[in-house]
Amino acid sequence: MDKFSGNLADEVAALRAEVAELKAIIRARPALTTASQGWRMTDMDIPSVAAGEIQIGSNDGDLFVATADGTKRIPTLNIPGAAPDYPGSFTSPATVSGTVPDTAYNALRADVVAQLHGPLRDLIEKGRVTGGSGLWLP
Repeated sequence: MDKFSGNLADEVAALRAEVAELKAIIRARPALTTASQGWRMTDMDIPSVAAGEIQIGSNDGDLFVATADGTKRIPTLNIPGAAPDYPGSFTSPATVSGTVPDTAYNALRADVVAQLHGPLRDLIEKGRVTGGSGLWLP
């Protein structure tokens, strides 16, 4: 029994026409993302995702990752201001021999507090932007 009802050349011509039509439809459809200067995503509804799948997209301006277990939003990150300066050299002694006097400990502690505490605290605070959109994820 012949699977093709008509002329084989006509069937091939019809298939070529369908392929050309489908190619035209695909070219006319806008891309979901573009990446010439980084990835750009259009906001979309968050779909339900089957087990073993993952969906990454944009919704309400937030990046999201959806799995069968739920959706996690990654808020827009506001990068803190300028990086703090490197700490200078400590004024406390680099080495102490024999019994360590309490003045050496106190000098080292003063160096750490004076040169590291402030910049670290500043970096942490700049990363903590109100509304959960800072450098640190909730």
